[in-house]
Amino acid sequence: MNEIMKKGSRMVQVEREEQVVGTEDERIALTPQELTAYCQKLVACGELEHAVGLAIQAAQGTQDVSLILAAGLFLNRFCSRYEVVIAVFRKALLLLPGTEPTMASVRGEVKVFLADALMAAGQREEAMALFMEVAQTLPEHRSLVGAHLSMALLEAGMADQAEQILAVWLRDEPPSISLYNNMGCALERLNRSREALTYYRRGMELSSRHETVSFGYAIALLKAGEYEEGFARYVKRVPRVPSLECWFYQDLPRLTKDVPLKGKNILFYQEQGLGDTIQFIRFLPQIARQAGRVTLAVPPVLVRLLRESYPMVEVCLITEMVNHPELAGEYDFSSPIPDLPYFCGLRSPADVPAFSPYLEVLERRRDHFAHLVEQAVAQNGRTDGPSPTGRRLRVGLVWAGDARSSAEDVAADRRRSTSFAEMMEALGPVQADVFSLQYGSRRKELEQVGGPVVHDLMGSVQDMADTAALMESLDLVISVDTAPLHLAGALGREVWLVSRWDACWRWGDQGERTPWYPTMRIFRAQELSLAPVLRDVGQCLRQRIMEV
Repeated sequence: MNEIMKKGSRMVQVEREEQVVGTEDERIALTPQELTAYCQKLVACGELEHAVGLAIQAAQGTQDVSLILAAGLFLNRFCSRYEVVIAVFRKALLLLPGTEPTMASVRGEVKVFLADALMAAGQREEAMALFMEVAQTLPEHRSLVGAHLSMALLEAGMADQAEQILAVWLRDEPPSISLYNNMGCALERLNRSREALTYYRRGMELSSRHETVSFGYAIALLKAGEYEEGFARYVKRVPRVPSLECWFYQDLPRLTKDVPLKGKNILFYQEQGLGDTIQFIRFLPQIARQAGRVTLAVPPVLVRLLRESYPMVEVCLITEMVNHPELAGEYDFSSPIPDLPYFCGLRSPADVPAFSPYLEVLERRRDHFAHLVEQAVAQNGRTDGPSPTGRRLRVGLVWAGDARSSAEDVAADRRRSTSFAEMMEALGPVQADVFSLQYGSRRKELEQVGGPVVHDLMGSVQDMADTAALMESLDLVISVDTAPLHLAGALGREVWLVSRWDACWRWGDQGERTPWYPTMRIFRAQELSLAPVLRDVGQCLRQRIMEV
């Protein structure tokens, strides 16, 4: 496919919509290579939606197959509007000559990418038919099909089926980095992390510097409890930051474990999810006691919480730091916040420091939300009767993660999230005062479902500092694997995790407890759907209510 893209010499006029460029239209002439580079640069600058819009317009506005394929390959990775990706690859197939033998290989590759998108969109029957057609008619693409088919199954949450496919491909095909990597990923997601290590090692034997395999190996090591080697590899990843052109990534050396901290000025910055920052920020005081000056650059939602919890360091907005490259001279090193456990020498789950709540809630804010909680309970009254002791349990619910844009993140969120309706149906009527802790666009689901009263005070919540104060007035938080879960754990609140069956590395392969948050109980799904495990949660909740 790369060859046909390289042959594309015609230019296309792509008109960017007003919302993409601001107040005026912009016409850009692009070759396939330029389109890819320009879109990737937009993503690196944090303008994913702009990049996706540009790629869609490019594909719509041309009959040049090379340009359509360039747009399709970009969209396949970054666009979660699967119907758009499907349409782009179908258009490319219609324009590719069907009778020319030299085009058969290219058409086969396009069908593989089309099958990826179809699988992601849930059109699995057609996707499987395409994968099998290419594997049977184009033997030279069998390894490609195995890699893409298994990864498509993994992203759809079907790790067991991916393992079965990979067992056949690894038996019948030559050694492949992608196949070894995907088998490692499948076994890790099936909570068989120690078995996964063997396949990751085989992949690294073929390419010791392959970043994807190395990162997957790190995750499997961490999930298996091998923290020393796992974190040593984890810190070698390329950080997920708003832009790899950020001055604190480009212009500052990355902090390493062997650097003497005394007198050093260090900038720690937000990377990955908010939950990662909340989980790992507990190690900050150990570093701050040794270093000269420590600054945290985090999103607005975390600024107040971290300023109040860690007054010994400077906390600023990461969006403001990005725009001030002149500050580079004030720092000696930078580091992503999730690297903190490595610097503090964490070697195993048993070495996680003895827990005590490590985030602060100001008394006035706690009192304010306590008043709102009491007011909500009094106004709505008790519709299903009191508990045996008179005071009802107060339960907070989070049913979905943060809405994200890239195809990979959307697929991950689908596996971890449920809906408000599904959660309430599974929990059933309970003699408790139930509060929504849901944030973002998924909060709207409260308006779409009738049934028992669920108090929603999130309109009074500005950020995580407010969410923490609200949690302080609740007895129990029930959440899918997302940031409020970590917040409840960090506060020492009783919290139940509804974990997807391909559990995150931090919860290990099995068990109901975690050393990261001793007040957490883990309910592990045993299949792709969260409905059965939610019913288990509902049964345990009714038992918990009887204890009040």
